[in-house]
Amino acid sequence: MNNQYSALEILKKSTEFLSKYNVKSPKCDAEWIICHFLKIEKLDIYLDRYLITEKETLDKIRDAILRRSKREPLQYILGKVDFCNITLKCDSRALVPRFETELLVEIIVKEHQVNFDGRIIDFGTGTGALIISLAKQFPLATCIGIDKSKDSIELAEENVSLNNCNDNVELIHHDWYQNINSLKKADILVSNPPYLTLDEWSNAEPEVKDHDPKDALIASDGGKTDLKQITTIAPVFLKKGGMIALEFGSGQSDFLIENLKDRFYNITIKNDLTGKRRFLVGFLKD
Repeated sequence: MNNQYSALEILKKSTEFLSKYNVKSPKCDAEWIICHFLKIEKLDIYLDRYLITEKETLDKIRDAILRRSKREPLQYILGKVDFCNITLKCDSRALVPRFETELLVEIIVKEHQVNFDGRIIDFGTGTGALIISLAKQFPLATCIGIDKSKDSIELAEENVSLNNCNDNVELIHHDWYQNINSLKKADILVSNPPYLTLDEWSNAEPEVKDHDPKDALIASDGGKTDLKQITTIAPVFLKKGGMIALEFGSGQSDFLIENLKDRFYNITIKNDLTGKRRFLVGFLKD
């Protein structure tokens, strides 16, 4: 019986196995898993010089591949996700940060100087992805992450420490449907709130539907309830000239513009990398 396998051989077998279970990127996911457990780079796999002889290591890789075949998110298996040049701990306590949401950070960064020292607040902070990324970009800013989920706040706290942002990030366990008068006015309000309809959630991939927290994805009233609440409190909560930056879902841009046009100027809708209308930016009128 063969007791040693090359990383390349394991990659081929794992890719074939994951393909049978309709994993969208079987080869890429297998690469990530192998590199994670062997602590090697992707190039090392293809140089085909790495032999695995330890049964314990092989078992870990096999277990991870099996978990992925059951459509558990790759980020849960690896225990982390890369987002805007930071690394975040990732598990079932909060929504997995999506690559496309990085554009929301880029949009905000383009509108402000690196020495920006104002106040940024993130409604529905989840893992802390947005507020930690912005804290890294604006080290002089005061960055506040709010979430109604205690589990999410605890995960975000771990990520704040992991990324050494304790000096300019504060996390608050709070429901934005409750009293916000205790919160100081902010210069930037950013949010990637729940915006899926129940039908959209029902038709989502298993990685989303079966693993991401449901209440971090779905909003009532056609996915608009949380967006409506944010647009209602934004004029009260932001300083004059303050910026609102939102991620939203399919068919929701006109609704957002209508809700904001009387109080905000320079309202702009921006597309994601697939060309979908995904982000809104606006500035509070005097």
